Amino acid sequence: MILSQNSFLRSPPTVVLPKQVVTFNAIRYSIDICDISYQRLIENLSQLTDKETINSYDFPIIFLDVWSIVNNSVVFKKIICREFNLKNDEPYFQEINKAKEMRDSNQHIDERLSQVLSKKDFPVYGALSWKKIFPKTANSIISSIHSGTFTNKSSAGVQISNQNKEELNENIQKIELTSVIREGKKGAYTFRQEQVLINSIIQELKWWTNHFDEQIEEQMKGKDISEKHLSDLIIKIPTLRV
Repeated sequence: MILSQNSFLRSPPTVVLPKQVVTFNAIRYSIDICDISYQRLIENLSQLTDKETINSYDFPIIFLDVWSIVNNSVVFKKIICREFNLKNDEPYFQEINKAKEMRDSNQHIDERLSQVLSKKDFPVYGALSWKKIFPKTANSIISSIHSGTFTNKSSAGVQISNQNKEELNENIQKIELTSVIREGKKGAYTFRQEQVLINSIIQELKWWTNHFDEQIEEQMKGKDISEKHLSDLIIKIPTLRV
């Protein structure tokens, strides 16, 4: 879990001002969406590695969660940069900054179709690689999936990260998304493929949430935090069929 259950960001006390609570809500939801998407991604990648028959929805489900992590990690960064006056070159924005380039380019996918995707036959929603390790054995499988139909390629290579970074999951590791980004200035744009490690995005999110929790906890010392703001309301109204 990225954001702990007892985090002040999740359950702010009533001494926190309403404006700050709204910011906490925005942070919490962007984090929780990333967390849910990551946990579901791990499970689906594990199952997909072992599958013998691929269904038509198997790949879109994977890319749904991958792009959810990319998009909402960028939302998280935009929120905290605006609210806390943070700079883009903060040390724990390195992977999220790559995600932002991908997200910005993907939002213009209609333009990318003619600019680069059709010319170089790049996968429309990117390619994803990962490594599945089988516990208590020396066995592992490296897999890669590409989004879309191949028209100009006779074969596709498997990409896998060679970066040695701390992993969050003991079985599914080195999850790497490859997608198109745009560089340069208007009138002289160039396009290339970039890689982002999903695990590193999650690690950066964890660092920031821990950092904020420590700061908020320090600010709450000596204050009455027994009462909490209400959160996540659901209203159900029974109706009769006529």
